Amino acid sequence: MINKIKTVGLYSVSHMLIDMACVISVLSGIRYNEFNEVFTFLLIVLYNVLAFGLQSFFGDIFDKNKKPHICAFMGCILTALGAILWKFSLVAVILSGLGNAMFHVGGGIICLKLSDNKASIPGIYVAPGAMGLFLGALAVKKLISPEYCAIILLLCAVLILVNKYKEIPQTIYREIQYNKFFIILNLLLLAIAIRSFIGLSVVLPWKENLNLLFMLTLAVVLGKMTGGIIADKFGWLKVTVTALIISSPLIAFGINNPILYIIGIYFFNYTMPVTLSAIANMQKNREGFAFGLTTLALIIGAMPNFSGVYLTSNNSLSIFVFVALSAIFIYFGLKLICRKVS
Repeated sequence: MINKIKTVGLYSVSHMLIDMACVISVLSGIRYNEFNEVFTFLLIVLYNVLAFGLQSFFGDIFDKNKKPHICAFMGCILTALGAILWKFSLVAVILSGLGNAMFHVGGGIICLKLSDNKASIPGIYVAPGAMGLFLGALAVKKLISPEYCAIILLLCAVLILVNKYKEIPQTIYREIQYNKFFIILNLLLLAIAIRSFIGLSVVLPWKENLNLLFMLTLAVVLGKMTGGIIADKFGWLKVTVTALIISSPLIAFGINNPILYIIGIYFFNYTMPVTLSAIANMQKNREGFAFGLTTLALIIGAMPNFSGVYLTSNNSLSIFVFVALSAIFIYFGLKLICRKVS
């Protein structure tokens, strides 16, 4: 039990540091080179495509070779190199994107295997990433050099190698009929894409307030962490659908009210660990590939934002409908696979 706590803690903190380093390296390089808006946009899109779009590819490789800690180790090394070479923006973006993808997958496989098919540990592992993004953006404003991140990530790499990882067989495998498998998978991935779309596309008039932005980030972190724990205790289906019902009016009609919106975002993120765990539980010994599928859904959900689509308080009804659709997709998806835990 102690080794499990140490391992999950190591990968969770490292996750935060990886995301922080990537933000600092990419944005510092863009600022240093004074790129125009078009090239800046292309670099950010490239980073996100590499970081989120390639995780299923790396996941499939390291599902097969059974050495996910090596994947996470390589992710730390590549991200550290990106931090060292931050002035060479294109190189730094490629290294950071690849490093981010590899670390996420390596840590994701390990934490999913340690989870006993529950949502708590995956939520704890993924949650600190949002805080890493916040701290990274803040560090760029404070002109903190990316080289410091490289030192920290190299330390993380050493700790990952020192931390002994033993393959843990999946204790439960929910075998799903072939036709139902793809129905369930698509329903859950659509819900993830909607969460990504809402999270990135909503324009908040108060987001420049650093204190409120920190509270918003903390709500995301705590939502993912506590969402998995509460869902494991009271039932995945019941908790996630209830959380979305609570969050839908708060997010849709509370855009101009920071308190209401932050509370809504907290409940909105309850679904993250559950959808990840549900998709992983459907695929025997393919945790890395499953993890990558969820991040692929995230990048697909981000595409409208990359295309210049934004949601404001004028789109409140549309936001409400999207969150309601997410609840419907999760309800029918989980209904088919989680009868014992819902």
